[in-house]
Amino acid sequence: MIPLTFKEVVIRMARRILGEERVHDRLIERGIKLRHLQDGYSRNGEILESCDGGESRDGGESRQTLIFMADGKWMHGGLTDRLRGMASAYKFATEHNLDFKIFHTSPFLLQEILQPNKVDWIIDEHEISHNCEIAKPVLLYREDFNNDSALERQLDSRHKQFHLYSCVDTVGEEFPKYFNELFKPSPLLENELAHYSELLGENYTAISFRFQNKLGDFKEFTFKELSEKGKRKLLSAAINVLKKEMPHQVGHDNSDTALSCPPVSGHHHLVNETSKILVTADSPTFLAEAEKLPNVVTVKGKSIHIDFNSSKNATDYLKAFTEFFLISKASKAILYRNRKYKTYPSNFPKYAAMLGHVPYEIVEE
Repeated sequence: MIPLTFKEVVIRMARRILGEERVHDRLIERGIKLRHLQDGYSRNGEILESCDGGESRDGGESRQTLIFMADGKWMHGGLTDRLRGMASAYKFATEHNLDFKIFHTSPFLLQEILQPNKVDWIIDEHEISHNCEIAKPVLLYREDFNNDSALERQLDSRHKQFHLYSCVDTVGEEFPKYFNELFKPSPLLENELAHYSELLGENYTAISFRFQNKLGDFKEFTFKELSEKGKRKLLSAAINVLKKEMPHQVGHDNSDTALSCPPVSGHHHLVNETSKILVTADSPTFLAEAEKLPNVVTVKGKSIHIDFNSSKNATDYLKAFTEFFLISKASKAILYRNRKYKTYPSNFPKYAAMLGHVPYEIVEE
C-alpha cells in the first residue's frame, strides 16, 4: 500500500470535520487558480481573477453548453484519460439538458482522427466565449470525490458556456454507449484499421505492456530508467510472458523470424493463418524484441505520450488510436504487470476492451 502524503492526510481530516462538499469545492477553486484556467477571460475588456458573479447579458433562449476543453492550458492526461473524460462529460450533459461540445486542439485537432458519430460535438475557436458574463471555466480532477455533484455546484443559470477541464471517469461501465454516440473513426484512422485488421485476422489476442521510462526509451514526466541489469531482467520477463501466450502451432520450427508489418501502401497477404498476437507497448526496445517472435503484429509508428509531445500533426498520434480500436476488436485483451519493477497499471487496454466488450485480464508476476 502506498503511504499517504501529508497533503492527503490533511484532506482526509478536513473531509471528516468540514464535510466532503466544502473541501472539494475549495480544492477545485484552488485547482482552477493553480492551473491558470481563468487566464484570458474578461468582462467588458477588464481582466478578472474569477468568472463567478455578475449577470449574463445574453438574454437568448439557447441552451447552456458544456464544452470539454483540451486547449493546452494545463496537462490534460493521456489518451485514455481524455477519452473517458469526454465520455463522462457527455453523459453529464445529456443528464442535465446541456448541449455538448469538444474543443480538442492540444496538441492536435481531435476530429482529424475521431469524427462525430451521432452527436455534432465540434466547436470552432471563434464560437468559444471568454467573456465572463457568458462563460466560465469549471474543473474536475480528483477521482476520490463525488464529481457529478461537484460539477453541478459549479454550474449556474447566469452563464451560457461552461468550459470543462477534466479527465475523471464518471461514466463507468457505460463508457461504450457514450463513446459510440460521440465518435467514429475518421477516414485516416479507418485506413489504418483496415490494414491491421487484415494482418491480424478475426481471432487474435491483444497484450499490452506499459513500461513508462523503465527501459530508458520513452520520455514521460520525470520517470527514471532502470539500471542496465534491471532493464535486461524486465525485458526478459516481459518477453517470456509473451511467449507463454503464443498459440500452439503444429509444425512450427520455433525460429525467431519476425513478422514484419509492411507499409499500408503496399502490404501483402499473410500466408500463415495461425492466430496472431497484437502487442502494444510504449517501449521501442521491447517492441523490437517482440517483433522477432512468430505471429506477433505491432502497429508501426513512434510511441509517444499525448501530454508530453508538442507536435500538431495528427498522424503522429495515429498509432495509439489504432491500437485502441484494434484491442476493442480482439478475442481477448491482457495487460502485463511486473510487481518487482512496478510497471504501470495502464487503463489503456481496459477501456479499449470495455469498448468492444472484450474479455480482459491482468497478468502479474
